[in-house]
Amino acid sequence: MKTKNSITVIIVLLCISLAIYYFFPKPPCSITSFEKRAVWLTYQELSELSYQSKEAFEKDFKQMIKTIKKYKNNTIIVQVRAFGDALYLSKLFPLSQVITHQKELSFDPLTEMVEIAHNEGLLIEAWVNPYRISLNEATYRQFLNSSRSQWLKDSKLTIQYGTYQYIFNPASAKIRDYIVKGIEEIILSYQVDGIHFDDYFYVSGTHKNTTQNERLDNVNSLIQDVYQSIKRINKDITFGISPQGNYENCLSDGADIDTWLKEEGYIDYLMPQIYWSDQYYRDGTTTMFTNRSRLFAGLKRHKNVKLYAGLALYRAGEDLDYDPGWKLSSHNISEQIQILSNLSYDGYSLFKYSSLKSKAGQKEMDELLRTHP
Repeated sequence: MKTKNSITVIIVLLCISLAIYYFFPKPPCSITSFEKRAVWLTYQELSELSYQSKEAFEKDFKQMIKTIKKYKNNTIIVQVRAFGDALYLSKLFPLSQVITHQKELSFDPLTEMVEIAHNEGLLIEAWVNPYRISLNEATYRQFLNSSRSQWLKDSKLTIQYGTYQYIFNPASAKIRDYIVKGIEEIILSYQVDGIHFDDYFYVSGTHKNTTQNERLDNVNSLIQDVYQSIKRINKDITFGISPQGNYENCLSDGADIDTWLKEEGYIDYLMPQIYWSDQYYRDGTTTMFTNRSRLFAGLKRHKNVKLYAGLALYRAGEDLDYDPGWKLSSHNISEQIQILSNLSYDGYSLFKYSSLKSKAGQKEMDELLRTHP
């Protein structure tokens, strides 16, 4: 009789526990529960800093760090190679005049950024666009004046897809070696905490004369080589990729996210750019952010590969016909952080730094800190 009563009590307690779990609101997560809380610093934002002197540069960059730390971020992802150029003193790539507006510098910007970030308790990752050469006339002219300008005439080394638009050809072993040596130069010369690639692979317009499998194989060869090279030099340096948030487009452009996630030896983390709200489409009824977050969280993943999410803070307050959620609410980022926590994501990055200073971006971030202290 006692046994029967005990079982009944246990069943009742279980029912009460389940009711509490499903029907009562759960406490919000804390943002500090995420191991990575990053901010992207784009080449456009970096071009607004002063490069006239080391002191002027340090002053401007320290102000950036102050804003970044205000919102409890612990990592910066700095775009040091955007167009076959370099925001550091490189022997392989020309100095980025697009960023510095100068032909030479009296100091090394990356040296200063690493020192300042570490002194402020932040991790710093070097963001590299491995294939992109140019997007417009200014970036095209910059490469045209470099020592490797003759490569633009060789379709085995570069691919043209617009008047001034070029990428390095991912099918070329020579290009692959060149990119790997560039990564090695960074990690041997600077105390960066990571190497970061974004979503520029076989961009739209460069697929001609290749199959999807060929594109995937070509990019995978580079990713493996970069990973192995990094780990051979320093196992503690992380290597991560931030592909676009559209799964099908990733595969079409050569970003083999399934392989990178589930097999060891490619990446340390994946950070898909999940740049939608949960009031998507014209009627605002599609939970696009949740749908895409679940898709990536549901992919098979190796135990050593972390999953982060890129968040579209730059969309805050925008009036978009196809994604009205950004205009209708200033709680998007806060709600997205909770969704990521529920799906066991390990971290996030905010695109981009300048949005931390916009009125709409600050409203989103203030709500984030209020809701997820």
